Amino acid sequence: MGKIDDAKRYLKYCLSYLINTPLLPPKEVNLQVTTRCPLRCIMCNIPRLPLKGREMTVEEMKQVIDQIADWGTRYLSFVGGEALVRKDDTIELIRYASSKGLHTTIVSNAYFLDEETCKELLDAGLSRLALSLDGAKKETHDYIRGEGNYEKVMEAMKTMLRLRKERNSPIKLDFTTVIMSCNFREMVDVYWLAKNMKVDQIFYQALVLDNTFQNFDFNSELWIKGKDIEELRSVMLRLVKLKRKDPNFIANTERYLLSVPEYFEKKEKFRGGMCLAGYMNLNIDPYGNINIC
Repeated sequence: MGKIDDAKRYLKYCLSYLINTPLLPPKEVNLQVTTRCPLRCIMCNIPRLPLKGREMTVEEMKQVIDQIADWGTRYLSFVGGEALVRKDDTIELIRYASSKGLHTTIVSNAYFLDEETCKELLDAGLSRLALSLDGAKKETHDYIRGEGNYEKVMEAMKTMLRLRKERNSPIKLDFTTVIMSCNFREMVDVYWLAKNMKVDQIFYQALVLDNTFQNFDFNSELWIKGKDIEELRSVMLRLVKLKRKDPNFIANTERYLLSVPEYFEKKEKFRGGMCLAGYMNLNIDPYGNINIC
């Protein structure tokens, strides 16, 4: 699909938003395999949610994947919690979705990513692995995600990079980074860490105060505020300059990067443009419910 077709589809998503009626299926679906997770990251409340009942079985999730494929959706991400809490199920689902022609992604904290699991993911046909990296320094990342996780992330990425080369695999290997008060000064260093490791891309995500969307406390110590906003603005400008030198390595648009300080400054009054969640992408939780975000 070329740029013109992509532009036409994007315009249809925008029109869908304006008339409040979907004119085409979502481009991407996040399938939340479980809300369970072995980590307790300081910015994530998903593992703290009470279990709502029985998670869907593999066969039930395959039926969901059949529907997603029939829609003509192109991208399917397996998320959590940590999807690899259900390792065997997730690998089977990746294999099944790949056989349907879907581009498959796992976003992972690397807790379960030993060499055997990395090989199994490659064998299943995984298209993309995105590992969470929230600091250039071990101390910063582990403060956010838990003692010892930085080394797990580094080791898992090195293993996947080696296996990709050995197998001549087309898998894409990325880092994702959440921007918050305790790590924003390391964002440029995270860029160079990723670059020097020779991963394919890095994606920056501004902190969502409560990713269960139940309680937003802008007084949180994780929220960037006050005099730090100007320092954040300087950091984001440096990332924009790096993106202009190598446009594809940072996945975010320049507009997104430049809007991050304003997002933290304006809080709930921030308006970054048209939100296409629910049209361009949607989430399906472990119980089969559809959520827009």
